[in-house]
Amino acid sequence: MALDWKTAYASMHAHNEATFPPAGLHFVLQLSRQIYRSHNRAVTPAELLEEFRKKTRRDFGPLEQQVLDDWGIHTPEDLGKAVALLGRYGCLTLEPTDTVEAFAALGVRP
Repeated sequence: MALDWKTAYASMHAHNEATFPPAGLHFVLQLSRQIYRSHNRAVTPAELLEEFRKKTRRDFGPLEQQVLDDWGIHTPEDLGKAVALLGRYGCLTLEPTDTVEAFAALGVRP
């Protein structure tokens, strides 16, 4: 996790790659870090997706769908794209299995 969040997002924005709003990316980043610490190992796309589902339900309740719509995270593939973007900008260290395709294979809804 070489870059701090604000520097990474500023760089994404400068390169017209900020395809998700900062709140959504920051949520994914913080959740990924939290899961990594609790498991003390790299987590799989399936594990991240499951925890993402649980946390968004718990944190946003009846507003969950509106929040996901605002963030542009509609499918597991979208979550994978957010993870890949965070990896590309040095916020997350990705495993070879952390691909957009791996997330896309997990279903239709985050």
